[in-house]
Amino acid sequence: MLRDLKREDWLTVLHLDAGRIPRALILRGTRNLRARYEQHRELFEDVLEVGSPNGLFEDVLIGRRGRTLVGYASVYGAAMASEITHVFGVLGTRLVIQTGVCGALGDGIAAGDLVVATEAGCGEGAAACYSPGLERVAATPGLVDRLSASASPGVKLRRGPVWTTAALLAEGAAEIASWHRAGYVAVDMETATTFAVAEHFGLERVSMLVAFDNPREGAHLAMTEHDKADARARGEATMRDLMLHLVENY
Repeated sequence: MLRDLKREDWLTVLHLDAGRIPRALILRGTRNLRARYEQHRELFEDVLEVGSPNGLFEDVLIGRRGRTLVGYASVYGAAMASEITHVFGVLGTRLVIQTGVCGALGDGIAAGDLVVATEAGCGEGAAACYSPGLERVAATPGLVDRLSASASPGVKLRRGPVWTTAALLAEGAAEIASWHRAGYVAVDMETATTFAVAEHFGLERVSMLVAFDNPREGAHLAMTEHDKADARARGEATMRDLMLHLVENY
């Protein structure tokens, strides 16, 4: 079965030479899989697109950033995040960085602010496939510190636990209030999964997210808020710079 496939099996499936196994993996949580893939493709040199004969994987690449080989994949939700992290974990990648957007839950977090997850609450289901009974899974503390320290003084960055949910449209006022009472500063759809699979395979891990809105203040994804667009764009640019700095110096 698929869980029994080893490194050499995946190299064959992906038509990948062992010399192209990346040291770091970046995941971008998004519904806009192709658009985000194309944006990230421009950040790397010597790009190899990774696929499989039956089309199991799309929007995955391996490229160079300086002297570092880096994998990138657009993912949405627990299933995609778990699959990509699993494969690269088996191959021997050592670091995974989850990126994307989140709904802010903490007081004072606004659109465009950055959230670095210290740990993630497992509300998505997939983490239990790797660690049954797991309620929270932690980031690698040193990486959280490095990201925080590398941000310029003017960057609005909050460290704290995030909640990972399985169903975006199922969240309501009661759920948001409950997550806030539990101490979570944001909610996303991938971090707990990525962390749990990474822990299973011994990868270092960190998650950095841009706040899209703050649902506790009445905002949500279905609203059009042109006044927040510039703040979100600045947050995306800062997240990208911090992400690249981390992989280049890992």
